[in-house]
Amino acid sequence: MFSKVFFLALIPAILAADHAVTVGANNALAFSPTSIVAAVGDTITFTVVSRNHSVSSTSFSGAVCPPPDGGVGPNGFDSGFLSDLDGSQPTFTYTVVDTVPHFGACKQAAGAHCRAGMTFAINPSSTQTYAQFLANAKAS
Repeated sequence: MFSKVFFLALIPAILAADHAVTVGANNALAFSPTSIVAAVGDTITFTVVSRNHSVSSTSFSGAVCPPPDGGVGPNGFDSGFLSDLDGSQPTFTYTVVDTVPHFGACKQAAGAHCRAGMTFAINPSSTQTYAQFLANAKAS
Protein backbone atom coordinates (compact mmCIF):
# COMPACT_ATOMS: atom_id res chain seq x y z
CA MET A 1 0.00 0.00 0.00
CA PHE A 2 2.76 2.45 0.97
CA SER A 3 4.64 1.91 -2.30
CA LYS A 4 1.47 2.55 -4.34
CA VAL A 5 0.78 5.83 -2.50
CA PHE A 6 4.43 6.84 -2.86
CA PHE A 7 4.37 6.12 -6.60
CA LEU A 8 1.13 8.10 -7.10
CA ALA A 9 2.69 11.04 -5.26
CA LEU A 10 5.61 11.00 -7.69
CA ILE A 11 3.49 11.12 -10.88
CA PRO A 12 3.34 14.96 -11.11
CA ALA A 13 7.14 15.16 -10.74
CA ILE A 14 7.67 12.44 -13.32
CA LEU A 15 5.37 14.15 -15.83
CA ALA A 16 6.75 17.65 -15.23
CA ALA A 17 8.77 19.22 -18.03
CA ASP A 18 11.82 21.46 -17.81
CA HIS A 19 11.74 24.35 -20.25
CA ALA A 20 15.20 25.69 -21.13
CA VAL A 21 15.56 29.42 -21.72
CA THR A 22 18.84 30.96 -22.86
CA VAL A 23 19.61 34.44 -21.55
CA GLY A 24 21.86 36.70 -23.62
CA ALA A 25 22.79 34.34 -26.46
CA ASN A 26 25.25 35.91 -28.92
CA ASN A 27 25.59 38.81 -26.48
CA ALA A 28 22.03 39.94 -27.36
CA LEU A 29 19.64 41.54 -24.90
CA ALA A 30 17.17 38.70 -25.28
CA PHE A 31 15.61 35.58 -23.80
CA SER A 32 15.26 32.61 -26.14
CA PRO A 33 12.54 31.57 -26.46
CA THR A 34 10.64 34.73 -25.47
CA SER A 35 7.57 32.89 -24.22
CA ILE A 36 6.51 29.41 -23.17
CA VAL A 37 3.37 27.60 -22.13
CA ALA A 38 3.97 25.58 -18.98
CA ALA A 39 1.90 23.39 -16.69
CA VAL A 40 1.82 23.45 -12.90
CA GLY A 41 4.90 21.56 -11.68
CA ASP A 42 6.98 22.29 -14.77
CA THR A 43 10.27 24.08 -14.27
CA ILE A 44 11.87 26.80 -16.34
CA THR A 45 15.65 26.88 -16.26
CA PHE A 46 17.16 30.18 -17.34
CA THR A 47 20.84 29.94 -18.33
CA VAL A 48 22.84 33.16 -18.61
CA VAL A 49 25.40 32.84 -21.40
CA SER A 50 26.73 36.39 -21.60
CA ARG A 51 27.20 39.50 -19.47
CA ASN A 52 25.21 40.12 -16.27
CA HIS A 53 21.43 39.66 -16.37
CA SER A 54 18.40 38.84 -14.25
CA VAL A 55 14.96 37.41 -14.80
CA SER A 56 12.39 39.04 -12.57
CA SER A 57 8.61 39.03 -12.72
CA THR A 58 7.07 42.37 -13.56
CA SER A 59 3.77 44.00 -14.37
CA PHE A 60 2.08 43.41 -17.73
CA SER A 61 1.53 47.13 -18.24
CA GLY A 62 2.30 50.45 -16.57
CA ALA A 63 5.67 50.52 -14.81
CA VAL A 64 7.05 47.42 -16.53
CA CYS A 65 10.73 48.43 -16.52
CA PRO A 66 12.71 47.93 -14.41
CA PRO A 67 11.19 45.00 -12.58
CA PRO A 68 11.32 45.55 -8.82
CA ASP A 69 13.58 43.57 -6.52
CA GLY A 70 11.72 40.43 -5.50
CA GLY A 71 9.46 40.46 -8.55
CA VAL A 72 5.78 41.32 -8.90
CA GLY A 73 2.64 39.61 -7.74
CA PRO A 74 1.65 36.33 -6.21
CA ASN A 75 4.09 33.64 -7.26
CA GLY A 76 6.51 36.32 -8.46
CA PHE A 77 10.16 35.50 -8.98
CA ASP A 78 13.53 37.25 -9.05
CA SER A 79 16.80 35.55 -9.91
CA GLY A 80 18.91 38.46 -8.75
CA PHE A 81 21.83 39.37 -10.98
CA LEU A 82 23.57 36.39 -12.57
CA SER A 83 26.97 37.03 -14.12
CA ASP A 84 28.54 35.05 -16.92
CA LEU A 85 31.57 37.34 -17.06
CA ASP A 86 33.67 34.39 -15.86
CA GLY A 87 32.12 31.93 -18.34
CA SER A 88 30.29 29.97 -15.62
CA GLN A 89 26.84 30.13 -17.30
CA PRO A 90 24.84 30.48 -14.07
CA THR A 91 21.26 29.23 -13.94
CA PHE A 92 18.03 30.14 -12.20
CA THR A 93 15.16 27.65 -12.03
CA TYR A 94 11.55 28.67 -11.47
CA THR A 95 8.88 26.08 -10.66
CA VAL A 96 5.51 26.90 -12.21
CA VAL A 97 2.79 27.00 -9.52
CA ASP A 98 -0.17 28.24 -11.58
CA THR A 99 -1.17 28.69 -15.21
CA VAL A 100 -2.01 32.40 -15.19
CA PRO A 101 0.15 34.71 -17.32
CA HIS A 102 3.43 35.84 -15.76
CA PHE A 103 5.77 38.34 -17.38
CA GLY A 104 9.47 38.77 -16.74
CA ALA A 105 12.32 41.02 -17.75
CA CYS A 106 15.95 41.81 -17.04
CA LYS A 107 16.36 44.60 -14.51
CA GLN A 108 19.99 45.36 -15.46
CA ALA A 109 21.03 48.97 -16.13
CA ALA A 110 18.03 50.44 -14.28
CA GLY A 111 15.65 48.81 -16.74
CA ALA A 112 17.53 49.63 -19.94
CA HIS A 113 17.76 45.93 -20.86
CA CYS A 114 14.00 45.57 -20.29
CA ARG A 115 13.18 48.63 -22.39
CA ALA A 116 15.46 47.25 -25.13
CA GLY A 117 13.19 44.21 -25.30
CA MET A 118 14.83 41.76 -22.89
CA THR A 119 11.47 40.34 -21.83
CA PHE A 120 9.84 36.96 -21.32
CA ALA A 121 6.33 35.51 -20.85
CA ILE A 122 5.02 32.41 -19.13
CA ASN A 123 1.54 31.33 -20.24
CA PRO A 124 0.57 34.51 -22.14
CA SER A 125 -3.13 34.69 -22.98
CA SER A 126 -5.28 36.08 -25.77
CA THR A 127 -5.83 39.24 -23.71
CA GLN A 128 -2.31 39.47 -22.28
CA THR A 129 -0.12 38.61 -25.24
CA TYR A 130 3.65 38.60 -25.37
CA ALA A 131 3.57 41.12 -28.24
CA GLN A 132 1.57 43.62 -26.16
CA PHE A 133 3.80 43.04 -23.11
CA LEU A 134 6.89 43.72 -25.23
CA ALA A 135 5.34 46.94 -26.53
CA ASN A 136 4.44 47.94 -22.94
CA ALA A 137 8.02 47.28 -21.80
CA LYS A 138 9.57 49.29 -24.61
CA ALA A 139 7.24 52.23 -23.81
CA SER A 140 7.76 52.14 -20.02
